[in-house]
Amino acid sequence: MKKAALACIALLTLALTACAQPNAQSSEPTIDSKIPTNQPLTIYQATDIHYLSNTLTDGKEAFQTYLATGDGKQQNYITEITDAFVQDVIQKKPDVLVLSGDITNNGEKVSHEEMAKKLAKIEKAGVQTYVVPGNHDVLNPYARKFKGDEQLKAKDITAEEFAEIYHQSGYDEAVMRDDSTLSYLATPSADTWLLMLDTAEYDNNKQFGAPETNGYISTQTFAWIQKCMDLAKKHDAQLITVTHHNLMDHSELLNHGFTIVQNKEAVSLFAKNDVALNLSGHVHIQDIQKKTVDGKTIFDVATSSMAMYPQQYGVIQYTPNQGLSYKTARVDVEKYAHETNSKDKNLLHFQQYSKDYFGQFSYTKSLSELFQKGKYDPDDVEQMAKTMETANFAYFTGDKGFLKNIEKSPGYALWQKADGEFLTKYIDTIVKNRDKNDVSLVIPESR
Repeated sequence: MKKAALACIALLTLALTACAQPNAQSSEPTIDSKIPTNQPLTIYQATDIHYLSNTLTDGKEAFQTYLATGDGKQQNYITEITDAFVQDVIQKKPDVLVLSGDITNNGEKVSHEEMAKKLAKIEKAGVQTYVVPGNHDVLNPYARKFKGDEQLKAKDITAEEFAEIYHQSGYDEAVMRDDSTLSYLATPSADTWLLMLDTAEYDNNKQFGAPETNGYISTQTFAWIQKCMDLAKKHDAQLITVTHHNLMDHSELLNHGFTIVQNKEAVSLFAKNDVALNLSGHVHIQDIQKKTVDGKTIFDVATSSMAMYPQQYGVIQYTPNQGLSYKTARVDVEKYAHETNSKDKNLLHFQQYSKDYFGQFSYTKSLSELFQKGKYDPDDVEQMAKTMETANFAYFTGDKGFLKNIEKSPGYALWQKADGEFLTKYIDTIVKNRDKNDVSLVIPESR
């Protein structure tokens, strides 16, 4: 049984959630939606923020080495990125904010506690917040703080502590809770409900000494999901599912450890129960996939990591009698910098700084890998690295405009000659999907 210890959470939060529990005369929970039927709903989805508390780093050698050997996340400015996003949400006031996992860098307790305080500000502004954990958030042996030239262990959290810390962001008002995971059902609108699914595997993290990356849904949780779907049908509400891991493959080459292990069963169950949209993250790229089961189509939108260029999030709109739509929006870090009277030139010109940072990271990483192989001319390596930089811009932002002239570049021709290289296949996968729209989506009302 996955995360069996979570059964005790019901006892810890019983007093707060009693209104959502079945009573003696009823076999189902009470539904209390803040937004009545036939009203529009706006949801913001942010994912893979990888927030790291400033108290855990002095910014010196160990932290700089960590950044340089990472994957391009800009944790040197993660506080400012996160605070700018909080400001955006408070000022724009969507109805709902969803965080779909990897809320923290590596599950540090203090990072979680600070994020919960930021979400409390959003709640105070009248925006409902809902969270689920990602593979980085719970029982993570990699929880670290950075001091001088050392990485030191930091305190992590258990699954029970996750629900306690984020009790105001979904767990207090959950209509139904899964006994074996941190999954729950939320009903922010009478028309549109959110099935927040904990797909992370963390029970064996301590034993393995590393966080498990796989996404998993147990037989027990599938049964609970069906109960939630039956309840939604009874109340004529559409469900949007939210997972950290991907419901579908978003890359031909990068799917092991990213796509939910039982994804075929999940896609079939969701589609048959009229779920048209799943929101996910984890893979850090911006990509939209779809599958049709028995004439019913379901979309899985992987929103890119907010910690990476271009610091974007998803905007989901439900319009009565029209349906659902999705589009990306960017965090306005520059506006935040001006309003806080920052003197940091990087923050004041953050979009360009962020683009340069990510581009340089992609270029340098590719350059290093090619030089290590020792079989390419140095001039060729530079051209190939520049092409990889361009491809990564398109892949991680979802903006295919970056690919406009890529096939005419000298580096692309060199990659095509590099027979057997994994990165050649990687670039080809990106280029062949150049006409695919990964930044917006419209799902017409089907009922």
